[in-house]
Amino acid sequence: MPPLPTFDKLLMLSSIIEARLFGFHPVLAPDKRYAMSYAILNLTNARKEHGTSAIERHISKALSIADSKVTVMFEDDNSATIILYPEDESDAASPLDAELIATQLNTLIQSGEASEWAYLDSTCEPADDEEEVSIEEEDAYELWNNIPDEERTLHLDEIPNPDGVMILPSHCNVASKITECNSISPCEAQMRRDPYLLCFDNVDRIDVADIHTLTWDKPVIITNAVPASLSNAVLDKQCLKDMYGYAQVRTGNRETLIDNGFTNSKPMSLSDALSSSQNGSTNTECGTIVFSPVKELPNDFKDELSPLTNAFPCDIKAFSAAKKFTLTIASEGFGIGMHKHNAAMFMLLVGKKKWYMTASEDLEGVIDTHPRFYRELSSHKCIQQAGEVLFVPNEWYHEIFNLEYTLGIQALPE
Repeated sequence: MPPLPTFDKLLMLSSIIEARLFGFHPVLAPDKRYAMSYAILNLTNARKEHGTSAIERHISKALSIADSKVTVMFEDDNSATIILYPEDESDAASPLDAELIATQLNTLIQSGEASEWAYLDSTCEPADDEEEVSIEEEDAYELWNNIPDEERTLHLDEIPNPDGVMILPSHCNVASKITECNSISPCEAQMRRDPYLLCFDNVDRIDVADIHTLTWDKPVIITNAVPASLSNAVLDKQCLKDMYGYAQVRTGNRETLIDNGFTNSKPMSLSDALSSSQNGSTNTECGTIVFSPVKELPNDFKDELSPLTNAFPCDIKAFSAAKKFTLTIASEGFGIGMHKHNAAMFMLLVGKKKWYMTASEDLEGVIDTHPRFYRELSSHKCIQQAGEVLFVPNEWYHEIFNLEYTLGIQALPE
């Protein structure tokens, strides 16, 4: 294994590795051994207003490679770091030519063909520390586990809180997560933003036997996908604590989980996470959320959940047969804030959730999204009941509000 780079570089690569392992960013997952040859480039004067996903799509199109082979990260100044992966992820012996790729991108920049993601005076060059990095999956997990809590979110930009106030994501930002008055519940506070919180639902429902008729171009709730025989006593809160409270899980809140939440998440025992998420003494709207890859859970816990993960509907038009699963647990209040990613399914097993969703193009040019996203800016809203599976199309913005304690499993395609 070659010498490891600096901690900052490892933190960046940890972000890539975590995303690739667990599916929050649309790239492929590796096998147990993670060994890839990257091309790492620096882009000056990047056009940040379009966001990283748009730049990734433009660069992948320009280089005639898959979107999944490009990751863009904005730096504190106007620059960006571009990471490209080999087309054949199993071929770590054939490193990418960073110099050649930089020349290709600079040619596009100078000709004006890169105007969607760079300016005419932008330049692209290989990073000074560009190198091949091999790292074990276990090492990546250990690296994430040992990041000091105060450093987990330092790289994140401000985002709007539910009322539209710009705040910095933090695991300690308690003031931004408490309702206006401790005498009202999170649901009562959210009803001030969304008067139709408990009643408006315009998402179609379809029986699992009829999913072959779907075009998968809009949200839909699939019913009867979770057989009653699969109801499992382990899903009871106290039972979870008693049986698997020792398990380490990834946790976060509405703000920290928006941007690649697996990397920004905080390790915690399941017992402590459940106690934190269910502590109603402060009526927190944005409390602790468990958002943990099923593959990281103890084997006996994974075995308990396998009948449920196996019950996800499968239609090749929407999903590949292989899926990545994430266990989610939260109390009454907000789930993850407004975000988008690959097409996803969410199986709700306990509780009720309100979903707000809209296509990416509907928000183009919109700056002040909150609290309007809970009203006129979300085209589709629904109240998901336990036993239902919700499908969210590719690149649709969505945000969740838990109407009560909830437990479910998210599925993303491999």
